[in-house]
Amino acid sequence: MNSIRIYRGTNQIGGIVTEFLSEDHRILIDFGANLPGTKDAQIKDDELVEMVFGDKEHPRGADAVLVTHYHGDHVGLKDRIPEDVDMYIGDTAKEILKAIATRVDTMNKLNGNNVNPEVPLINRMKGYWKNGTPKDFSGIRVTPLLCDHSAIDAYMFLIEMNGRRILYTGDFREHGIPGTETFENTIKNNVGKIDILVTEGTMIFRTKEVKDSAVKDEDQLGKEAYKIFNAHKENVVLVSSTNLDSIMEFYHATPSDKAFLCDPYQAEIMKLAIEARNSYYPDKYSYKKTIYVLCKEEYDGCMKNLKDIINPNNGLQSFFMAKPEIYMEQGFVMLARPNRNPKLKVGEFEKRMQQMKDPFITYSLWEGYLEGGKAPDKAITDFVRGRDDESHMKKLHTSGHAYVETLAKLMDMTNPEVIIPMHTESAKAFKTIPQFAAHADKIHVLHDGEVFTLKTEVSR
Repeated sequence: MNSIRIYRGTNQIGGIVTEFLSEDHRILIDFGANLPGTKDAQIKDDELVEMVFGDKEHPRGADAVLVTHYHGDHVGLKDRIPEDVDMYIGDTAKEILKAIATRVDTMNKLNGNNVNPEVPLINRMKGYWKNGTPKDFSGIRVTPLLCDHSAIDAYMFLIEMNGRRILYTGDFREHGIPGTETFENTIKNNVGKIDILVTEGTMIFRTKEVKDSAVKDEDQLGKEAYKIFNAHKENVVLVSSTNLDSIMEFYHATPSDKAFLCDPYQAEIMKLAIEARNSYYPDKYSYKKTIYVLCKEEYDGCMKNLKDIINPNNGLQSFFMAKPEIYMEQGFVMLARPNRNPKLKVGEFEKRMQQMKDPFITYSLWEGYLEGGKAPDKAITDFVRGRDDESHMKKLHTSGHAYVETLAKLMDMTNPEVIIPMHTESAKAFKTIPQFAAHADKIHVLHDGEVFTLKTEVSR
């Protein structure tokens, strides 16, 4: 049998895994954990693992697991993938994932958590072959295509099997630093007309968020951030540590008379991102000014991987240990993270906030994490509590996912015979979106675990 099966993700965001089966061979795309705060998940993580790989008495193999990017809802169950199954991920994504895993392993060790370390698991992963070049997995031909997402080094895949051309988008957008031109060139030059489109639809029910947002793309975010940072002396930015496009915009938007601050973990991620993307986007992925590293109790060891990095623009060191007497006086932009350590009543950044006179928060995360949102995050709501009014906080965020207009453009450019929605809170809603009207009769809604058979004639 030749088929597509979305084990989980047809009617929820995150926690996804999709199977492409050709006779006795199969590849899987992503193997994600349910997002924190996922309400009433129909399939629990343990159930998913058994569905996909079976149990000890009835194990199921796979030719490969292809990971679109490093977000946990796409790779969070990597430790449950059998050791004899090859895992693939982008080279830069692997390095970022390793930096995340190193931090997780360190925290687990400090907290006395008896769990297996993650770094050896990351080391098992293989990097993708050349972007835009196909590789055959026993009758399943896969071409990785670099795409724009809030996680850099993310991929969509062109899959050819049983005479059918299938585009699996993964998470993507066209309003990040790579921009519309990169998106359109990829679809035009590497994809073209396809038979089946398997696409994410995260933003289907978030159109109001886009409409109400102060910014629509990363370039606008940087321009608005510059205004905020100029207007306030003590700037605290809440942003995902792996949302590198936004982080680089905040970095480049930091006024010349203010210091840019982050902790060693964030500095390491920035270093990796700049090294990987400088040759592609030098205007945004470059060392503009000194990055001051917030080391706990001025522990010099936190600088071990950052000391010898030189800014090619001025020949000076790119990273220096942050000294409070410098940045508190001149003003700053500080990337912060809320406390998630259960052993700490007050986190490191919360302590620093207490020492500030009048900090202003730039909130660059999904609004759903705030109090009253769809998935309130206690760590975040505690961090902003008392400062979530207009005089102390500004929401400045662009989505990591494609807007409705981009999805419609993708449908027009690829003209598929069948469209299968996933990574969405309502696949059925695809048929009601005005921008999708020309393709409404092609939309095929699946349920988790349902098999979509690839026949000589594509099913509708």
